[in-house]
Amino acid sequence: MANEKNSLKILEIKKTDQYATVEELFKKSQPNSIYYTLLILSSLIVACGLLLGNSTIVIGGMLVAPLLTPILVIALGIIVGEFKALKAPTVLILKSALAVVVVSFLLAILFGSPQTISIFDNSLRVAILYFFVAIASGMAATFAWSRKDIIDILPGIAIAVSLVPPLSALGISLSSFNLVTSRLAFVIFIFNLVGIVLGSLVVFSLLGFQKTQKAVEKAINVQEAEKEKTV
Repeated sequence: MANEKNSLKILEIKKTDQYATVEELFKKSQPNSIYYTLLILSSLIVACGLLLGNSTIVIGGMLVAPLLTPILVIALGIIVGEFKALKAPTVLILKSALAVVVVSFLLAILFGSPQTISIFDNSLRVAILYFFVAIASGMAATFAWSRKDIIDILPGIAIAVSLVPPLSALGISLSSFNLVTSRLAFVIFIFNLVGIVLGSLVVFSLLGFQKTQKAVEKAINVQEAEKEKTV
């Protein structure tokens, strides 16, 4: 009985912590200069790692990537039924994906692209395995953002979330017209994106975030007000 109570404690979260999580996720997914600086730096590091065939460098670039938070905002918007929350992060993810592909494409043009990208085997099995990793990573990331006592695991989650590497591989393979690798890299990215959202939805639901609609609406209003100021 005691074990059951302890196992359920991980699902206990205060309403104030839920609201703080909502506010922080929206804040971290703002398309500002910091976000784009980190994105470009991550793109450069990962692309160089893939061109060099060095997985350690690729891992370093994954730690810098800021792509996770807008994906979690999408999951949050879905769980509360506030679909206005989906537009901004979706546009941001599309712009971010394009930026990573372009940076990687240009680097590959400048320095030449390898015949094969070692971390991506050309098989559907690889894509499916990445999908399961993404689901688990989405769940872990949502727990970490919601429960500040385990937020120190986020760097490890950033390594597991494979978002920038497949986009970078897409850009590199397009530079040499390698359509087979390009297709696989794109599929892996989509599988990762969908997997993270699904994993996040499960955890947000278990933690009762469907009751934070007011906090999400407030965050959307703040975001729109900031946009109007910058226009």
